Amino acid sequence: MENKRSQIAVDAVNEAQLRIAQWAEVFSLCADPTRIKILFAIHAAPDSSVNELAQAAELSPNTVTQALATLQRAQVVESQPDGRFRRWRLVHAGVHQLLHQMEAPHSELHPEHLVSEPGRTSLD
Repeated sequence: MENKRSQIAVDAVNEAQLRIAQWAEVFSLCADPTRIKILFAIHAAPDSSVNELAQAAELSPNTVTQALATLQRAQVVESQPDGRFRRWRLVHAGVHQLLHQMEAPHSELHPEHLVSEPGRTSLD
């Protein structure tokens, strides 16, 4: 029985190697309090500008811009031009689910989403 348990554990880790690497990156991104504040703000008020996010997180616009660049490179957020502003939104379903696990607040601006399977959230 001990060999069977050991093999099952080995198989589980081998099968999940890619997901493990992806989640390790997500947890690394979310380990920074500045980025978490920004993610909470984007979660509650998607399509916010840098200045709106800076005000919400009580950070300088420069700090928010740097954090957003990191999150954008990791494909966690994306921006859309809106006149002289860029509007930021969360696009990573796993980070979105993690924010729900952290009980990030919702608002009337938060997009509707469906739970497609246990543990997965897909944004409309």
